[in-house]
Amino acid sequence: MPSNTDLQIIVLQSQKQAEIYLSQGKIEQAITCYEKILELQPEHWGIYQKLGDIYLQEGNFSQAITIYQNAIQLNPNFSWFYHKLGEALMQLQQWEKAITAYQRAIELNPDFSWSYQKLGESLIQLLKWDLATTAFRQAIKLNPDFYLSYEKLGEALTQQDNLHEAVTAYQKAIKINPNSYWSHNKLGETLIKLGKLDQAETTLQKAIEINPKIYSAHHNLGEVLFKQQRETEAIIKYHQAIKINPNSYWSHNSLGDTLVKLENWEEAITAYRRAIEINPNYYWSYNLLGDVLETTGKSDQAITSYLKAIELNPEIDRPHLCLWNLFLKQDKWEKAENIYRQEIEKNPRNFWLWNYLGNTLVKQQRLDEAIASYQKAISIKPNISEIYQFLGDAFIQQQRWDEAAIVYLRAVELNPELSWSNYNLWQTLERCGKLDEVVNLYRQFIQQNPDSYLSYINLGEILTKQNQIDEAIIYYQTACYQQILKSYPSLYQKQWNLTDIQNPNFLIIGVGKGGTTSLFSYLIQHPQILSPVVKEINFWSMNFDKGINWYLSHFPAIPNHENLITGEASPSYLGNWEAPDRIFNYFPKIKLIIMLRNPVDRAISHYYHWRRINRENRPLETALKEELENWQMIYKNSPLDTNYWHHELYYLGTGIYIDFIHNWMRIFPQEQILILPTEEFYRTPTTMMKQVFDFLGLPNYKVPDYQKLNLGSYPPISKSLHQKLSNFFRPHNQKLEEYLGITFNWESLDG
Repeated sequence: MPSNTDLQIIVLQSQKQAEIYLSQGKIEQAITCYEKILELQPEHWGIYQKLGDIYLQEGNFSQAITIYQNAIQLNPNFSWFYHKLGEALMQLQQWEKAITAYQRAIELNPDFSWSYQKLGESLIQLLKWDLATTAFRQAIKLNPDFYLSYEKLGEALTQQDNLHEAVTAYQKAIKINPNSYWSHNKLGETLIKLGKLDQAETTLQKAIEINPKIYSAHHNLGEVLFKQQRETEAIIKYHQAIKINPNSYWSHNSLGDTLVKLENWEEAITAYRRAIEINPNYYWSYNLLGDVLETTGKSDQAITSYLKAIELNPEIDRPHLCLWNLFLKQDKWEKAENIYRQEIEKNPRNFWLWNYLGNTLVKQQRLDEAIASYQKAISIKPNISEIYQFLGDAFIQQQRWDEAAIVYLRAVELNPELSWSNYNLWQTLERCGKLDEVVNLYRQFIQQNPDSYLSYINLGEILTKQNQIDEAIIYYQTACYQQILKSYPSLYQKQWNLTDIQNPNFLIIGVGKGGTTSLFSYLIQHPQILSPVVKEINFWSMNFDKGINWYLSHFPAIPNHENLITGEASPSYLGNWEAPDRIFNYFPKIKLIIMLRNPVDRAISHYYHWRRINRENRPLETALKEELENWQMIYKNSPLDTNYWHHELYYLGTGIYIDFIHNWMRIFPQEQILILPTEEFYRTPTTMMKQVFDFLGLPNYKVPDYQKLNLGSYPPISKSLHQKLSNFFRPHNQKLEEYLGITFNWESLDG
């Protein structure tokens, strides 16, 4: 047994030899030396540290963990052991244990910034964004010159939708380390989310300049170019991203989206199929593929694709809705029923399948079976408001008003922010004397959720139904305040001055199913246009008896010194014969925008819209042929009758634009009316929106994404019916073109 002096000499020699071995890359020999020391001095915790560091560096993480734990037993108050233990645990993705280790390290040494940094990184892995944010902020406080802390802070803030703060964090990271390509890339991503596309483009180009091999920067730059309608350039960027990382299914999906925008359908299908090959478990790729297959007439393949998306993510409603819309267009309800029943056999707990089976049975007027199907869906998932609405609609068709009112009330309880567009729901609640009950429900909900502006709107609508106009006005104004406060917080820092309520500057007056939703969406993205509480107020057509104060309460209070405007979009105005006089009497200088779509396409779109909301059950060709026959009878008996609405000629009558335009232009000067062809609007949105902004006296603004809203695709109608419709509209279209001096080219589009 060596003496203490001899023992110390042996230990020192072994340590020195171990260090020599390490410098020579002889790891095993170094480990042997350290283990020899531990045999002689088993309580030498410093050697455990060195040994643990070797195992950690060599990737033997389990052994490193064991060594660090032994060291902690010998010296439980040394923070560094806990820190290194955390690093080893992170490598094995044991995040909870790593967090515990770092928290203990911080308790022992609260001034070591790196422990906070690694704690934050571990918390990110568990999606604990707020705690991660706190950790990174403390790391920065202790070491304000470390760029990575700002970079990670930016990631955590982004996940919490604190995008402006995230931008600041990334910018600080870049200021400290201008060559951090990842900070540039993440800053670019965040700027995309904020809609600052030009800045995002510059930032991402810098990331690529620093590191041309960073595929995500190429991908993100593709996203920017796509949103800027620079599709050809976007495709190049996606291909570059794919070249760097061929297994990026996300880039293949985005490539497919861009090809869809260019209507390169087959190439888009190839891109989506490649994304599916790479990741066959991502449901959205199947959904996107289904959309293109349906557009290109491959309906059966589209059904298969949607069903696969449903199989992978059964509770997400979008694939179910896409499949349902496809069935709506096919109008083959026995086939749809069989498919839903087959899928239910595979997954009898899928409540959406039961719901849409119910919808299919409603289309076949098998209402008792439909009700049973909805009730089955509710028994599986009792908290989905939409299913109660469908059940209520089925009860309405059987005139079971009280039962309908009960389930409609439940729908409102589950989702007080539901859309006011379900006419049956609100009419039934009123009919059955349930509105007071609903008012109380909303008052309680608003008390608990004071920022829910949709609830204020709905309460205003209910009070309007009850003819409590003054109180309804208060809730509309509150909804408007809540809505604008989110978009323009600096505008109302002090107070909302009701004396500043502004008259609308413009109205989009039609035509229904002509693109008004898309136009309105683009307009309110302009920084100088404030939105009313709802797009369609329908005051000048259907709600004129509510009074002008009721109408104006839907618009924001705009301070006099602000160069802002507002307006609304109600397609019901175009065909209302009294609306022009009403509007002119109040706002003779207001500007009017009219979108006119090929009336054949508009009629078909109108039909399918009514099919979706169960206002139409006839087959398409039957409905349109009956209207043509009715028109011939009306024209034969009363050739000068222009009151198409009174004869239920909704599909055809709405498309005789010349009579409506005459009615408006007899009052309003032509310079106050802007007419936009829908087809040209969708073909060249940037050019058309500049025309709109010029008309409104606003500087041009590039909308980040010209997304087509409420735009459907439908199966073609027979050539004979199409020709009859074209023949029907031709003389009216010719009169319209002569009157306006505009060529719409609808005949060539029909061809």
